[in-house]
Amino acid sequence: MPRIAILSQFYPPEPCAAANRVAALARALAESGNEVHVYTAMPSFPQGAVTAPYRGRVHAVERDGPVTVERTWTCAPSLGLPGERLLTWLSVALGSALRIVAVGERYDVVLVSSPPITLALPALLGAFAHRAALLVDVRDVFPEIAIAMGAWRADGWLARAVGRVADALYRRAALIACVTASARDEIAARGVPLAKLVLVPNGFDPVEPASKAVTAPLPGVRDVVYVGNMGSATGLDVLLDAAESLRSDRSVRFVLVGGGAEAARLRRRARAARLNNVLFTGPLPRAAALRALADAALSVVPLVASIADSVPTKLYDAMAVGTPVVLCARGEARQLVERSGSGICVAPGDANALAGAIGRVLADDELRARLGAGGPGFVRAHYDRAAGMRSFAERVTTLSVR
Repeated sequence: MPRIAILSQFYPPEPCAAANRVAALARALAESGNEVHVYTAMPSFPQGAVTAPYRGRVHAVERDGPVTVERTWTCAPSLGLPGERLLTWLSVALGSALRIVAVGERYDVVLVSSPPITLALPALLGAFAHRAALLVDVRDVFPEIAIAMGAWRADGWLARAVGRVADALYRRAALIACVTASARDEIAARGVPLAKLVLVPNGFDPVEPASKAVTAPLPGVRDVVYVGNMGSATGLDVLLDAAESLRSDRSVRFVLVGGGAEAARLRRRARAARLNNVLFTGPLPRAAALRALADAALSVVPLVASIADSVPTKLYDAMAVGTPVVLCARGEARQLVERSGSGICVAPGDANALAGAIGRVLADDELRARLGAGGPGFVRAHYDRAAGMRSFAERVTTLSVR
Protein backbone atom coordinates (compact mmCIF):
# COMPACT_ATOMS: atom_id res chain seq x y z
CA MET A 1 0.00 0.00 0.00
CA PRO A 2 1.47 3.42 -0.98
CA ARG A 3 2.43 5.55 2.03
CA ILE A 4 1.80 9.29 2.06
CA ALA A 5 2.99 11.83 4.63
CA ILE A 6 1.13 15.13 4.94
CA LEU A 7 2.67 18.14 6.67
CA SER A 8 0.18 20.76 7.83
CA GLN A 9 0.14 23.42 10.53
CA PHE A 10 -3.60 23.00 10.95
CA TYR A 11 -5.88 19.99 11.38
CA PRO A 12 -9.27 19.41 13.07
CA PRO A 13 -10.47 20.06 15.70
CA GLU A 14 -9.12 23.50 14.79
CA PRO A 15 -12.08 25.40 13.28
CA CYS A 16 -10.50 26.93 10.20
CA ALA A 17 -10.61 26.55 6.43
CA ALA A 18 -7.05 25.21 6.26
CA ALA A 19 -7.80 22.40 8.72
CA ASN A 20 -10.97 21.43 6.87
CA ARG A 21 -9.19 21.38 3.51
CA VAL A 22 -6.28 19.24 4.71
CA ALA A 23 -8.59 16.81 6.50
CA ALA A 24 -10.74 16.40 3.37
CA LEU A 25 -7.60 15.73 1.31
CA ALA A 26 -6.18 13.26 3.84
CA ARG A 27 -9.42 11.28 3.97
CA ALA A 28 -9.74 11.23 0.17
CA LEU A 29 -6.18 9.91 -0.14
CA ALA A 30 -6.85 7.21 2.47
CA GLU A 31 -10.08 6.20 0.76
CA SER A 32 -8.15 5.88 -2.51
CA GLY A 33 -6.08 3.05 -1.01
CA ASN A 34 -3.15 4.93 0.50
CA GLU A 35 -1.76 4.77 4.01
CA VAL A 36 -1.90 8.40 5.16
CA HIS A 37 0.05 9.90 8.06
CA VAL A 38 -0.46 13.57 8.97
CA TYR A 39 2.22 15.51 10.88
CA THR A 40 0.70 18.58 12.52
CA ALA A 41 0.58 20.87 15.54
CA MET A 42 -1.18 20.61 18.84
CA PRO A 43 -4.45 22.53 18.29
CA SER A 44 -4.00 26.22 19.15
CA PHE A 45 -6.05 28.09 16.54
CA PRO A 46 -7.68 30.57 16.92
CA GLN A 47 -7.04 31.09 20.65
CA GLY A 48 -3.28 31.24 20.20
CA ALA A 49 -2.69 28.82 23.08
CA VAL A 50 -2.72 25.04 22.99
CA THR A 51 -6.18 23.83 23.95
CA ALA A 52 -7.24 21.07 26.34
CA PRO A 53 -6.76 18.10 26.30
CA TYR A 54 -3.50 18.72 24.39
CA ARG A 55 -2.08 21.37 26.74
CA GLY A 56 1.27 20.33 28.20
CA ARG A 57 1.77 17.38 25.83
CA VAL A 58 4.91 17.03 23.71
CA HIS A 59 3.63 14.29 21.42
CA ALA A 60 0.31 12.71 20.51
CA VAL A 61 -0.80 10.10 17.99
CA GLU A 62 -4.48 9.65 17.18
CA ARG A 63 -6.80 8.44 14.45
CA ASP A 64 -9.13 10.40 12.22
CA GLY A 65 -10.99 7.53 10.61
CA PRO A 66 -8.50 5.88 8.25
CA VAL A 67 -5.91 8.65 8.77
CA THR A 68 -3.13 8.61 11.38
CA VAL A 69 -2.56 12.04 12.92
CA GLU A 70 0.71 12.71 14.75
CA ARG A 71 0.96 15.95 16.70
CA THR A 72 4.24 17.49 17.72
CA TRP A 73 5.10 19.84 20.58
CA THR A 74 3.85 23.34 19.81
CA CYS A 75 5.17 26.54 21.35
CA ALA A 76 2.09 28.76 21.60
CA PRO A 77 2.56 31.17 24.53
CA SER A 78 -0.37 33.50 23.68
CA LEU A 79 1.06 36.45 25.59
CA GLY A 80 0.25 39.01 22.92
CA LEU A 81 3.92 39.60 22.11
CA PRO A 82 5.34 40.21 18.62
CA GLY A 83 6.57 37.14 16.78
CA GLU A 84 4.49 34.58 18.69
CA ARG A 85 2.90 33.15 15.55
CA LEU A 86 6.32 32.72 13.94
CA LEU A 87 7.55 30.96 17.08
CA THR A 88 4.57 28.60 16.89
CA TRP A 89 5.23 27.84 13.23
CA LEU A 90 8.94 27.25 13.77
CA SER A 91 8.34 24.87 16.68
CA VAL A 92 5.99 22.75 14.56
CA ALA A 93 8.35 22.83 11.58
CA LEU A 94 11.25 21.63 13.74
CA GLY A 95 9.22 18.90 15.43
CA SER A 96 7.75 17.71 12.13
CA ALA A 97 11.19 17.63 10.48
CA LEU A 98 12.59 15.46 13.28
CA ARG A 99 9.61 13.10 13.17
CA ILE A 100 9.43 12.62 9.42
CA VAL A 101 13.16 12.09 8.98
CA ALA A 102 13.44 9.64 11.87
CA VAL A 103 10.53 7.38 10.87
CA GLY A 104 11.71 3.94 9.77
CA GLU A 105 9.37 2.90 7.00
CA ARG A 106 9.72 4.77 3.72
CA TYR A 107 7.11 7.23 2.44
CA ASP A 108 6.31 7.26 -1.27
CA VAL A 109 4.89 10.80 -1.25
CA VAL A 110 5.44 13.81 0.99
CA LEU A 111 2.70 16.46 0.70
CA VAL A 112 2.96 19.85 2.37
CA SER A 113 0.15 22.38 2.79
CA SER A 114 1.20 26.03 2.86
CA PRO A 115 1.04 28.56 4.45
CA PRO A 116 2.95 28.76 6.68
CA ILE A 117 6.00 28.60 4.46
CA THR A 118 8.06 27.35 7.45
CA LEU A 119 6.85 23.81 6.64
CA ALA A 120 8.91 23.92 3.44
CA LEU A 121 12.00 22.76 5.36
CA PRO A 122 10.53 19.54 6.80
CA ALA A 123 8.87 18.87 3.43
CA LEU A 124 12.14 19.16 1.52
CA LEU A 125 14.02 17.14 4.16
CA GLY A 126 11.32 14.48 4.24
CA ALA A 127 11.20 14.12 0.46
CA PHE A 128 15.00 13.82 0.35
CA ALA A 129 15.25 11.36 3.23
CA HIS A 130 12.54 9.08 1.83
CA ARG A 131 13.40 9.60 -1.87
CA ALA A 132 9.74 10.48 -2.20
CA ALA A 133 7.70 12.51 -4.64
CA LEU A 134 7.02 15.97 -3.22
CA LEU A 135 3.59 17.59 -3.57
CA VAL A 136 2.66 21.12 -2.51
CA ASP A 137 -0.83 22.32 -1.63
CA VAL A 138 -0.81 26.13 -1.96
CA ARG A 139 -3.59 28.03 -0.20
CA ASP A 140 -1.82 31.43 -0.35
CA VAL A 141 1.16 32.27 -2.53
CA PHE A 142 4.15 33.57 -0.58
CA PRO A 143 5.69 36.11 -0.58
CA GLU A 144 3.13 37.62 -2.98
CA ILE A 145 0.23 37.63 -0.49
CA ALA A 146 2.29 39.37 2.22
CA ILE A 147 3.50 41.98 -0.28
CA ALA A 148 -0.06 42.60 -1.54
CA MET A 149 -1.26 43.20 2.02
CA GLY A 150 1.57 45.64 2.70
CA ALA A 151 3.16 43.48 5.39
CA TRP A 152 6.42 42.99 3.45
CA ARG A 153 8.29 45.12 0.95
CA ALA A 154 8.81 43.50 -2.43
CA ASP A 155 12.52 44.39 -2.32
CA GLY A 156 12.93 43.56 1.38
CA TRP A 157 15.19 40.79 2.65
CA LEU A 158 12.29 38.81 4.11
CA ALA A 159 10.32 38.72 0.86
CA ARG A 160 13.47 37.74 -1.07
CA ALA A 161 14.36 35.00 1.42
CA VAL A 162 10.87 33.53 1.47
CA GLY A 163 10.74 33.77 -2.32
CA ARG A 164 13.88 31.63 -2.58
CA VAL A 165 12.40 29.03 -0.21
CA ALA A 166 9.20 28.93 -2.27
CA ASP A 167 11.20 28.58 -5.48
CA ALA A 168 13.11 25.62 -4.03
CA LEU A 169 9.84 24.00 -2.99
CA TYR A 170 8.28 24.46 -6.42
CA ARG A 171 11.38 23.19 -8.25
CA ARG A 172 11.43 19.98 -6.20
CA ALA A 173 7.66 19.43 -6.41
CA ALA A 174 6.22 16.88 -8.79
CA LEU A 175 2.77 18.44 -8.48
CA ILE A 176 1.42 21.71 -7.06
CA ALA A 177 -2.24 22.05 -6.10
CA CYS A 178 -3.56 25.63 -6.26
CA VAL A 179 -6.72 26.75 -4.50
CA THR A 180 -7.55 29.48 -7.06
CA ALA A 181 -6.79 30.20 -10.70
CA SER A 182 -5.10 33.45 -9.66
CA ALA A 183 -2.73 31.55 -7.36
CA ARG A 184 -1.94 29.15 -10.20
CA ASP A 185 -1.11 32.09 -12.48
CA GLU A 186 1.11 33.72 -9.84
CA ILE A 187 3.11 30.52 -9.40
CA ALA A 188 3.38 30.01 -13.16
CA ALA A 189 4.75 33.57 -13.42
CA ARG A 190 7.67 32.42 -11.24
CA GLY A 191 8.72 30.09 -14.04
CA VAL A 192 7.01 26.92 -12.76
CA PRO A 193 5.85 24.70 -15.67
CA LEU A 194 2.08 24.66 -16.12
CA ALA A 195 2.21 20.86 -16.32
CA LYS A 196 3.04 20.83 -12.58
CA LEU A 197 0.08 23.01 -11.61
CA VAL A 198 -3.41 21.68 -10.93
CA LEU A 199 -6.42 23.67 -9.78
CA VAL A 200 -8.00 22.15 -6.64
CA PRO A 201 -10.50 24.74 -5.36
CA ASN A 202 -12.14 24.70 -1.99
CA GLY A 203 -15.82 23.90 -1.74
CA PHE A 204 -18.61 22.95 0.59
CA ASP A 205 -18.55 19.99 2.97
CA PRO A 206 -21.76 18.03 3.62
CA VAL A 207 -21.89 19.00 7.30
CA GLU A 208 -25.35 19.15 8.83
CA PRO A 209 -26.01 22.38 10.76
CA ALA A 210 -26.52 21.90 14.49
CA SER A 211 -30.12 21.54 15.64
CA LYS A 212 -29.83 24.20 18.35
CA ALA A 213 -29.70 27.91 17.52
CA VAL A 214 -26.43 29.68 18.34
CA THR A 215 -28.04 32.88 19.59
CA ALA A 216 -31.46 33.50 21.07
CA PRO A 217 -33.71 35.08 18.42
CA LEU A 218 -35.01 38.55 19.18
CA PRO A 219 -38.54 39.50 18.13
CA GLY A 220 -38.49 41.65 15.02
CA VAL A 221 -34.69 41.43 14.70
CA ARG A 222 -32.84 39.88 11.75
CA ASP A 223 -29.26 38.70 12.04
CA VAL A 224 -26.51 39.74 9.64
CA VAL A 225 -23.80 37.14 10.21
CA TYR A 226 -20.07 36.85 9.61
CA VAL A 227 -18.59 33.38 10.12
CA GLY A 228 -14.87 32.69 9.90
CA ASN A 229 -11.36 33.68 10.81
CA MET A 230 -10.88 37.22 12.05
CA GLY A 231 -7.49 37.92 10.52
CA SER A 232 -5.98 40.95 8.83
CA ALA A 233 -6.97 39.72 5.36
CA THR A 234 -10.68 39.85 6.12
CA GLY A 235 -10.90 43.60 6.64
CA LEU A 236 -13.66 43.22 9.23
CA ASP A 237 -13.49 46.88 10.25
CA VAL A 238 -15.79 47.60 7.31
CA LEU A 239 -18.45 45.45 8.97
CA LEU A 240 -18.17 47.39 12.23
CA ASP A 241 -18.31 50.64 10.23
CA ALA A 242 -21.55 49.43 8.62
CA ALA A 243 -22.91 48.39 12.03
CA GLU A 244 -22.14 51.87 13.36
CA SER A 245 -24.01 53.53 10.50
CA LEU A 246 -27.01 51.21 11.06
CA ARG A 247 -27.04 51.39 14.86
CA SER A 248 -30.34 53.30 14.89
CA ASP A 249 -32.09 50.45 13.05
CA ARG A 250 -33.16 48.20 15.90
CA SER A 251 -34.34 45.50 13.47
CA VAL A 252 -30.75 44.54 12.54
CA ARG A 253 -28.20 42.68 14.67
CA PHE A 254 -24.66 41.89 13.54
CA VAL A 255 -23.39 38.50 14.75
CA LEU A 256 -19.67 37.74 14.34
CA VAL A 257 -18.72 34.08 14.72
CA GLY A 258 -15.08 33.04 15.00
CA GLY A 259 -11.74 34.13 16.36
CA GLY A 260 -8.27 35.00 15.18
CA ALA A 261 -5.52 37.59 15.33
CA GLU A 262 -7.89 40.56 15.00
CA ALA A 263 -10.70 39.29 17.23
CA ALA A 264 -9.63 40.99 20.47
CA ARG A 265 -9.04 44.34 18.76
CA LEU A 266 -12.42 44.19 17.00
CA ARG A 267 -14.15 43.43 20.32
CA ARG A 268 -12.41 46.40 21.95
CA ARG A 269 -13.44 48.66 19.11
CA ALA A 270 -17.09 47.54 19.31
CA ARG A 271 -17.12 48.12 23.08
CA ALA A 272 -15.50 51.54 22.78
CA ALA A 273 -18.05 52.60 20.16
CA ARG A 274 -20.89 51.11 22.23
CA LEU A 275 -22.13 49.06 19.32
CA ASN A 276 -24.99 47.31 21.08
CA ASN A 277 -26.11 45.90 17.73
CA VAL A 278 -22.95 43.77 17.46
CA LEU A 279 -22.57 40.35 19.10
CA PHE A 280 -19.38 38.28 19.17
CA THR A 281 -19.91 34.56 19.81
CA GLY A 282 -16.26 33.47 19.74
CA PRO A 283 -15.15 30.33 17.87
CA LEU A 284 -17.81 27.65 17.41
CA PRO A 285 -17.76 24.03 16.21
CA ARG A 286 -18.39 23.66 12.48
CA ALA A 287 -21.98 22.47 12.84
CA ALA A 288 -22.86 25.34 15.17
CA ALA A 289 -21.26 27.89 12.83
CA LEU A 290 -23.34 26.52 9.97
CA ARG A 291 -26.43 26.81 12.16
CA ALA A 292 -25.66 30.50 12.66
CA LEU A 293 -25.34 30.91 8.89
CA ALA A 294 -28.53 29.00 8.16
CA ASP A 295 -30.52 31.07 10.67
CA ALA A 296 -29.19 34.40 9.39
CA ALA A 297 -31.14 36.70 7.12
CA LEU A 298 -27.89 37.63 5.43
CA SER A 299 -24.18 36.77 5.46
CA VAL A 300 -21.41 39.33 4.93
CA VAL A 301 -18.05 38.23 3.47
CA PRO A 302 -15.37 40.96 3.36
CA LEU A 303 -11.78 40.93 2.11
CA VAL A 304 -9.21 43.72 2.05
CA ALA A 305 -8.91 45.53 -1.27
CA SER A 306 -5.38 44.28 -1.96
CA ILE A 307 -6.45 40.61 -2.14
CA ALA A 308 -7.98 39.44 -5.42
CA ASP A 309 -6.88 35.80 -5.57
CA SER A 310 -8.78 34.47 -2.56
CA VAL A 311 -12.16 32.74 -2.43
CA PRO A 312 -13.12 32.42 1.26
CA THR A 313 -14.64 29.06 2.16
CA LYS A 314 -17.32 30.93 4.11
CA LEU A 315 -18.78 31.83 0.71
CA TYR A 316 -19.34 28.17 -0.13
CA ASP A 317 -20.87 27.53 3.29
CA ALA A 318 -23.33 30.41 2.98
CA MET A 319 -24.34 29.26 -0.49
CA ALA A 320 -24.75 25.65 0.62
CA VAL A 321 -27.24 26.58 3.38
CA GLY A 322 -29.10 29.06 1.17
CA THR A 323 -28.17 32.28 2.96
CA PRO A 324 -27.86 35.39 0.74
CA VAL A 325 -24.42 37.02 0.65
CA VAL A 326 -23.17 40.57 0.52
CA LEU A 327 -19.57 40.37 -0.64
CA CYS A 328 -17.04 43.17 -0.07
CA ALA A 329 -14.29 41.95 -2.37
CA ARG A 330 -13.07 41.79 -5.92
CA GLY A 331 -11.38 39.17 -8.09
CA GLU A 332 -12.37 35.51 -8.04
CA ALA A 333 -14.67 35.81 -5.03
CA ARG A 334 -16.74 38.45 -6.83
CA GLN A 335 -16.86 36.35 -9.98
CA LEU A 336 -18.15 33.39 -7.97
CA VAL A 337 -20.98 35.39 -6.38
CA GLU A 338 -21.98 36.92 -9.70
CA ARG A 339 -21.95 33.57 -11.51
CA SER A 340 -24.04 31.88 -8.84
CA GLY A 341 -26.54 34.69 -8.39
CA SER A 342 -26.30 34.08 -4.63
CA GLY A 343 -25.55 37.63 -3.51
CA ILE A 344 -24.63 41.18 -4.34
CA CYS A 345 -21.17 42.71 -4.42
CA VAL A 346 -19.79 46.02 -3.23
CA ALA A 347 -16.30 47.48 -3.33
CA PRO A 348 -13.96 46.25 -0.57
CA GLY A 349 -13.61 48.70 2.31
CA ASP A 350 -16.69 50.77 1.33
CA ALA A 351 -18.76 50.83 4.53
CA ASN A 352 -21.47 53.07 3.07
CA ALA A 353 -21.97 50.72 0.13
CA LEU A 354 -22.03 47.73 2.50
CA ALA A 355 -24.62 49.33 4.78
CA GLY A 356 -26.72 50.25 1.74
CA ALA A 357 -26.55 46.71 0.36
CA ILE A 358 -27.52 45.22 3.72
CA GLY A 359 -30.51 47.55 3.95
CA ARG A 360 -31.54 46.78 0.38
CA VAL A 361 -31.48 43.01 0.81
CA LEU A 362 -33.23 43.05 4.19
CA ALA A 363 -35.97 45.33 2.86
CA ASP A 364 -36.77 43.19 -0.18
CA ASP A 365 -38.14 39.73 0.67
CA GLU A 366 -38.31 38.72 -2.98
CA LEU A 367 -34.69 39.68 -3.63
CA ARG A 368 -33.54 37.89 -0.49
CA ALA A 369 -35.38 34.73 -1.48
CA ARG A 370 -33.93 34.82 -5.00
CA LEU A 371 -30.37 35.28 -3.76
CA GLY A 372 -30.75 32.51 -1.19
CA ALA A 373 -32.09 30.12 -3.83
CA GLY A 374 -29.12 30.79 -6.11
CA GLY A 375 -26.54 29.17 -3.86
CA PRO A 376 -27.32 25.54 -2.99
CA GLY A 377 -27.70 24.10 -6.49
CA PHE A 378 -24.75 26.04 -7.86
CA VAL A 379 -22.28 25.11 -5.15
CA ARG A 380 -23.29 21.44 -5.19
CA ALA A 381 -22.91 21.26 -8.95
CA HIS A 382 -19.55 23.02 -9.17
CA TYR A 383 -17.85 23.03 -5.74
CA ASP A 384 -18.39 19.69 -4.06
CA ARG A 385 -15.16 19.48 -2.06
CA ALA A 386 -15.30 15.70 -1.63
CA ALA A 387 -15.55 15.18 -5.39
CA GLY A 388 -12.68 17.59 -6.05
CA MET A 389 -10.47 15.92 -3.46
CA ARG A 390 -11.25 12.45 -4.83
CA SER A 391 -10.16 13.58 -8.29
CA PHE A 392 -6.93 15.04 -6.91
CA ALA A 393 -6.31 11.92 -4.78
CA GLU A 394 -6.49 9.76 -7.89
CA ARG A 395 -3.75 11.85 -9.48
CA VAL A 396 -1.61 11.69 -6.34
CA THR A 397 -2.02 7.92 -6.17
CA THR A 398 -0.62 7.52 -9.69
CA LEU A 399 2.53 9.30 -8.51
CA SER A 400 2.88 7.15 -5.40
CA VAL A 401 2.79 3.85 -7.29
CA ARG A 402 5.33 4.73 -9.97
